[in-house]
Amino acid sequence: MTLHLANRVLETLENHGFEAYYVGGCVRDWLLSRPVHDIDICTNAHPGDVIRLFPDHVPTGLKHGTVSVRIEGQFFEVTTYRTEGKYEDYRRPADVQFVSDLRLDLERRDFTMNAMAMNRMKELQDPFGGQADMAARLVRAVGQPLERFREDALRLLRAVRFAAQLGFAIEARTLAAMSETASLLAHIAVERVREELNKMLGSQAPQIGCDLINETELFGYSPVLQRLFRDSASQFWRSAHVNSLPQKWALLFYAAQFTSEEAIAACQLLRMSKRETEAIGFFVEQLRHLQPEWDQPKPLEWGQLLLEAGWEKCEQLAQLLLACWWNQQPQAMLASLSEQYHAMPVKTMKELAITGLDLQLALQKKPGEWIVHVLRTLLRQAALHGLPNTPHDLIEAAKKEVAQDEH
Repeated sequence: MTLHLANRVLETLENHGFEAYYVGGCVRDWLLSRPVHDIDICTNAHPGDVIRLFPDHVPTGLKHGTVSVRIEGQFFEVTTYRTEGKYEDYRRPADVQFVSDLRLDLERRDFTMNAMAMNRMKELQDPFGGQADMAARLVRAVGQPLERFREDALRLLRAVRFAAQLGFAIEARTLAAMSETASLLAHIAVERVREELNKMLGSQAPQIGCDLINETELFGYSPVLQRLFRDSASQFWRSAHVNSLPQKWALLFYAAQFTSEEAIAACQLLRMSKRETEAIGFFVEQLRHLQPEWDQPKPLEWGQLLLEAGWEKCEQLAQLLLACWWNQQPQAMLASLSEQYHAMPVKTMKELAITGLDLQLALQKKPGEWIVHVLRTLLRQAALHGLPNTPHDLIEAAKKEVAQDEH
């Protein structure tokens, strides 16, 4: 359906005498039989022409020739053929010039597999051999690799990410240019670095990405990231065997022998969200406490951690441990975790048969921190050590706990 709507954009432009092509990643992914997500369109029509032909639009980037056209609620970015002026910050061109020649537009792009265009009839424009490079499973820079990376240093990580996502190698001259320009990555906003790393970690072959980062010394400018990728390299492949990004990052931090404090500092360096940072810090702290050895599973007692962290966190920690022990696959561990959880008569303080107010009244004490301390003790005893969850038994146990503390 999406392609059908996009075809209407191309058809409208063509019917008014303009050229129009699908371009970049959507062409690459279609040729590789991968899911196509963002559909980008290029044309020799100027932004003013696009605005005139498509009243339902958003002028997302007029300075760079881009108009977002809406067809039946779906947006398609339509960009005028352009060349780019001098890059002043290793990321964006100072200015662009609109051109009428498709080839000039394609030659400013990063890699040959992203420098192809296709019309509505699926006829391909491939002036730089992108299709041949994809057949050879190669990431190759368009034109002079050094120029491409000096223009936009984020392309260094994009090359790594594409290699990991597609299982490709990087062509020799392109790889050599990456080593030569690696220091330029220091100029790129850390949020963009993080997003490329997240995409790499989410790929089928993250180990390829790690090896390329280390080979080209992309993080020579950052001692923290250099240490992380260098010291986790031998275990990096395991990150493909957990699902969430916090789990993946935590596994790498553990493999590189980061403390939970060091891991949290690295997350803050990468400007991860507070929620992600807290989750990664928790997982690293637990792994450091449990000290799992690679592929040497051991039985675990989950009770206390289930009470403190809850089912969801413990299940995710168990998945992390499965990755640590991947070559042995102790499937009984997940069953053991589930059995211990379901065997607990109570799982949270809310399930106790008394409240903090009940404690105050029964023990004739003023409110204070002692209430939470006593409730936690009662929860542990009721969940794990057979204390009956009745008001009478809980109050009696609370009296003993308070008396012991006061003594």
